[in-house]
Amino acid sequence: MLSRIVNMKETYSFAFNFSMDEYYEFLSEQHSEELLPNTILQLIAAVFGMFGNTLVLLLYGKYIQDKSGSRYFIPALAFVDLVGCLSNAVHYYLDDTVYYNYPGLSLCKTLYFLILFTGGFSAHLILVIALQRYLFICRPFGQQMTKKLRRISVSIIFLFSFGYSLPSSRLIGRELISNELISSQQVISCRSNDFSFKGHRVMIWYLGILLLFILLNIGVTSALYIPVIRVLYKSFSHGTPNDRNHRDYNANTRSEERRISDMENIDMEERPKQDVRRNNFEHCNKSIDDRNRKLKARQRITIMFLVIIIVYIASYLTTLVTQIFAFAERSVMDLKGYRLNILYFCLRFNLLNHIANPYIYWIFDIKCRQELRKLSRYCIFKH
Repeated sequence: MLSRIVNMKETYSFAFNFSMDEYYEFLSEQHSEELLPNTILQLIAAVFGMFGNTLVLLLYGKYIQDKSGSRYFIPALAFVDLVGCLSNAVHYYLDDTVYYNYPGLSLCKTLYFLILFTGGFSAHLILVIALQRYLFICRPFGQQMTKKLRRISVSIIFLFSFGYSLPSSRLIGRELISNELISSQQVISCRSNDFSFKGHRVMIWYLGILLLFILLNIGVTSALYIPVIRVLYKSFSHGTPNDRNHRDYNANTRSEERRISDMENIDMEERPKQDVRRNNFEHCNKSIDDRNRKLKARQRITIMFLVIIIVYIASYLTTLVTQIFAFAERSVMDLKGYRLNILYFCLRFNLLNHIANPYIYWIFDIKCRQELRKLSRYCIFKH
């Protein structure tokens, strides 16, 4: 592909007397036209993601009280997803529009680092969430994650993600200087900074290590959540007997109330005994209602995190496998039309993980929906 670009450069330079700047601008325009559908789709998706994560930060940070600690990691995950949406959107837009002459080398390295860092941080945080749900659901009487342990886990995830994302600043981004007759011009490529065979192998090894981290993360997350799913399935399968017992209690209570109301000539000394029995039935009904409500809330939160894990696995596996395939088979980058757009869509599918999470919260978390309704009513009445 590089030799093809050099030949094109020589052809256009001699035929049209292009300068280096004009030549790369021409190539970038062609590239931008090819990927216009992808660019529009990614910008729309990023706007939805930034809006959703900003709202989640507002709701969970200010309005929703988390006494049990089950929602502790949601604000941190929303913040990371917000930064991930922003960095991915900016980099992808620049990559589509100024592919052959990036605006700045530091900008290239920073955005690439943020993409890897936020992606890794989000993935490892989901693993810790799976561990928390496993301890809470499958080991309810064992050691749980205290607030101190949750803070330590976030710090460890930060350092670990920062560590393996940092080498990208050395491997990505390169300045190409062209010495022409009149002046020297500088072109920045936001790609591997070493086009030699050795640099090519280093990048494959680096991407391979990242893929290994993600696969291990996916494996551990799945191993922790499979027992949670089993417990969740059992709780659903036992839902009918609980409902039947609840109906039996209600029937007994109504029968008891009718019997008491019909006994007009009952002795006054016996009436307090009947009242005590009725209060006992009412207390049983209330306790069953509370237990069923807590069980359903626990089920919804568990399903919510399950959907988050499924979206995370699908998005990251698609991106990393496609990226390694594209780097190993450089000829796929010569694709045109809809094939090129499909390739780039798969390469950037990890953006879905940063976008989908806030909307998953809104679907499954009742508290989040309630506070969202209150906030929307407040905004409507205020205006």
